[in-house]
Formats: sequence, C-alpha cells, structure tokens
Amino acid sequence: MRVRSIDGAAHRKLLRVARREEPADMWIRGAKVLNVYTKEWREVHIAVSGERIAYVGDKEPLASEETAIVEADGKYAVPGYIEPHAHPFQWYNPFTMADFALARGTTTLISDSLMLMTLPFAQVADIMEKLAEHPVKQFFWARLDPQMRRTTASPPFDAHGINRMLEHPRVIQGGELTDWQGVLSEDETLLYGIKRTLDLGKRMEGHHPGASVQTLNAASALGITACHESISAEDVLQRLRLGMYAALRHSSIRPDLPALVKGLLEAGIPWSSRMMLTSDGSTPPMYRHGLMDYTIRVAIEAGMPPVEAYVMASLNPAVYYGIDSEVGGIAPGRLADVLLLSDPGEPTPEMVIANGHLSGEKGRLLVSTIKPGWSDYDFPSVSEAMQGRQVDAEWFRMKHNGEPVPVIHMLNAVITKMELESLPADPLGYVSLEDDPELALICLINPLQNRLTQAVVRGYGRELEGLASTYTASSDWLVMGRCARSMAEALQSVIEMDGGVTMYEQGKAVCECPLPLGGKFSPAPMEEVIDMAQRLTGLIRQKGHEHLDPLYSLLFFTATHLPYVRMTAEGIVEVKTGRILVPAHSI
Repeated sequence: MRVRSIDGAAHRKLLRVARREEPADMWIRGAKVLNVYTKEWREVHIAVSGERIAYVGDKEPLASEETAIVEADGKYAVPGYIEPHAHPFQWYNPFTMADFALARGTTTLISDSLMLMTLPFAQVADIMEKLAEHPVKQFFWARLDPQMRRTTASPPFDAHGINRMLEHPRVIQGGELTDWQGVLSEDETLLYGIKRTLDLGKRMEGHHPGASVQTLNAASALGITACHESISAEDVLQRLRLGMYAALRHSSIRPDLPALVKGLLEAGIPWSSRMMLTSDGSTPPMYRHGLMDYTIRVAIEAGMPPVEAYVMASLNPAVYYGIDSEVGGIAPGRLADVLLLSDPGEPTPEMVIANGHLSGEKGRLLVSTIKPGWSDYDFPSVSEAMQGRQVDAEWFRMKHNGEPVPVIHMLNAVITKMELESLPADPLGYVSLEDDPELALICLINPLQNRLTQAVVRGYGRELEGLASTYTASSDWLVMGRCARSMAEALQSVIEMDGGVTMYEQGKAVCECPLPLGGKFSPAPMEEVIDMAQRLTGLIRQKGHEHLDPLYSLLFFTATHLPYVRMTAEGIVEVKTGRILVPAHSI
C-alpha cells in the first residue's frame, strides 16, 4: 500500500535522479548508514528526490545549486523510527503527539482510536484524514470493544460501526482486542469484527497479559497476529512459537523492556524479525525522556545490540504492517525518513529528515505541521452533562448500615480486588475512615444516568482530601478522598474547566489539569502537558502513592477488561463473571 501518494512527474524524476540524469533535491553525504536489511553499517551516499530516496550507493549523485547538501561526516544514519502501538490520548492528542514524535525521530505512528469514538464517524474520519497531511505518517486501528461494561453491542461498536471503521484507508489493523471473555463466550459482534479484519487483509492485534499457551493457541487460531503483553522472555518465546509478532514494551505502566532483554539474552533466544519495540502509550511524564528514541536507549542499555534495536523500531514493524516498501529502511523508493545520530549507542537524533525535508534538530521541530480546529468536533461536554444540577457533598459520604463495607485494594497500578471489611461509623451514621489514613472513599458518577457507585479504596495514597477526574476509560467521573467538601470542590473545579483532573486540599485547588477535549485530553503542546502531568503525579506521590503510574490508575478504575473488580455506572463489577457485587444507586 502507498503510505504517501506520488504523482507521475515525481515518479519519473525519481528514476532520473537514481540514474544520475537529474540533480538530487537532497544529498546526504559522509554518514555511516545502517542497512536494516543486511544489518551492516556502510558509508554510502543518499540521494533524495522529492519525498523519496532515489539512490543509496558509492557514486555521488548529480547536484545543482538547488540541491540541499547535508554534511554528515562522523554521523550515523538510521531509518525513521516506527511506533507500532501508540495510544495518542493519554492527556496529549494525536496532533501534538505527532509533533513531539517528529522532533525526536519517530516518523510513523500506528495509533489507537478508542478515545475518538465518542465522535460521529464523519468527524473521526476527518481527524484521521487531516493527520494524513502531517509529516509523521499516522495510521489507526479499529477497536472492536469499548473497554467499558455493556450488555449488547451498540454503536459504534456494533457490526456496522466496526465495519465502517475497518474499511477506512487510514485504519491498518483491528484491535487491540481486550474483551477476551467476550470472545470465549463467542460474542457474535466480536467474532464478526475479527473475521472482517482478516477478510480485509489487515492485521489483528491481541491483548493477552499472563495468557497460557492454550489461550494463545486459541487466539492465534482465531487470527490474532501480534501481542504486546509479554512480561517475561518465556512469554515472548510462546508468542513467537505460535506465529505471532511480539512487541517488547517499555511503558509507564509496564516498564518491562530491561527484564525482557536480559531474559532473552540469558535464555539464548535469537533476536527475531518478528520482534518489535513499543512505548505503549505512556502517560506524559515518561515521555520527558523521549519516545521511540528512549525505548531504543532502554533496550541498548539492557544489552540489546544497537543494530537489533534499530531494526525492531523500523523494519520489523514496517514488515508487520505491510508498509515496508515505503518506510522502515534507507533504500531507494522509500520515503526519505533519515535520522542522523552522533553514535550508534545514542538513539536520540541530532537531525531528523522526514519525507525528504529537514524536520527536526536536537529535539526542536523545524517544520510547520497540521493544527486541528478542535471546535469543529463534537466532543461530549463535561459541564453540560450536569444539566444544571449542582454538585452535592452528600454524594461523597457513605452511609453505614451496620454491614461490612466494600473495600477495593490496589494490588498494583492496574489490578484491584474487593473485600468486605468492618469499618467504624461516625456519629452521623456515615462510614468513618479516621482510623486508617491509607483509606479513601472512591465514587463513580454517571451524570447522564444520575448513578453513583461507592466503595472505599486502599492504596492510592495517604490522607487524600479530594481528587476528581473525568480521565477514565468510561464516560463516568471518578472522585476520591477523605473529605466530602474537598471531593465536591474538586469535582466542581473539573466541571467548570470542562473536564480534567483536580486535587483539592484545605479549601483550595492545589493542582488543576484541564482536559477539555471530551474530558480526556488536551489541545496544549506536549511539553505543557508533560509539565502539568508531572506536577500532579508529584503531588500524588507525596501522598504515598507507591504504584507505577497514578494517572493510568485513574484511567483503569473503570476499564472492565482488567482483573478483578471495576467501577461501573451499574455498580462494582466482578470482571471474570460480569456479576454486580455492589449495585450503584440513584442521585
């Protein structure tokens, strides 16, 4: 498939530059170039015509006064990096993520579309098509399930919606498939989506953390072609043995890459052409270190040979997605995505050339990109969802009926279990948390259904007064704390800024993080979002939060594909059985 179109005149000129009959538009000379196909470094000339590489070899290309000559003596040239599994909605958005990626050498993104799915399809398509004009090549995947509780298939996750998304030319795969319980129960819509993906000749990505060989066999038989959930070298090997691609991950929620590399080295498992690298949609603070350049650095520092790391971040994902004739290597006919490095062990580029244009230097973006008109899109309004109602502090008190209280224990940043525990009552007949500073009330509010789910949570922090978030995997709002007034004030702050996360203490907002695009992400530049997220994360850690990623924890409290219990508008649900353990009530 064509990643970027080329007209007849440009195609003909490519041939003429390759034959040294016309001058090159760009000449990169003096660099040691990584040939990802043979895994060797060679000092060769790179001639560029328009957006594409016309020639790679020993002969100097024709040059004219208009030829841009890039002097690369002492530099090392590698292909632009490919992120095969991006989630460009973790507070940032697909446009700002692409800007950030480009400046640091990631020139292709394969991205999740889940948080766009609240929009009408025409608007989703418009965003994908606008992104096609960005210097970063960005493709998407079609979600088959919404990661939130539902009883029947409903738009856009019904057969019609799934098919419409899969058929879009900017959609390159189906997945990542998270509702494995639905597959095992032979949900008709999920099975239709998987088969339709394969019938269209597109890839189908799975999500199988901790899966047994038997489960992986079933997934592979069904058509799952890749999984990024390996947490050990043996997990990687199991996936490879069954014909899957294995993406080795280093993310803010699963920083597994050093252990994977060391495990593969100790086991003597050869580096496979079916291995890829991914940062798996880290939350903003981790991207302070970079994107795929940082992932590659982690791999190299863990013992992976640099050449193998570069191949896993370029050629291997390009082959997997069937776009290796266009990207993934420095070779004739490919788009001229070339990174100049100071050293093979230093993956952050000094210079970024994308589509034949000098686009970044030392982490700075040098070209103009696409800026969306966010007002053109109908993201749900957080402030309007209240429909004139006022926040009530009574929502954030739990009545004590003399029975044990549901307590959600955070086993880590992702996994939660529930136990019924005896907690004291205060003089007014509410559950008291005074005896244990590790506890907080956790409330989920669905403003459209006027539903409230309550429990006590252990493990998010100590003496947390009030924190409210619209950044959840569902359309619900999450509020946590020990002070009903601070919790109500935090939620009121979030509503007034039309979505986001706010922490309140002693009657004032100590941190406000606006996420006005559907309550999930920000239009601000990546650097601003990183600063904002780092500040909140630091405050939460000061409260004693010990898990890997407090922001992902906020997102995942409502994500019903994760063990063992989740908060939903219907109540606290047991993930494996779908049983409501504690029902919600009306407000």
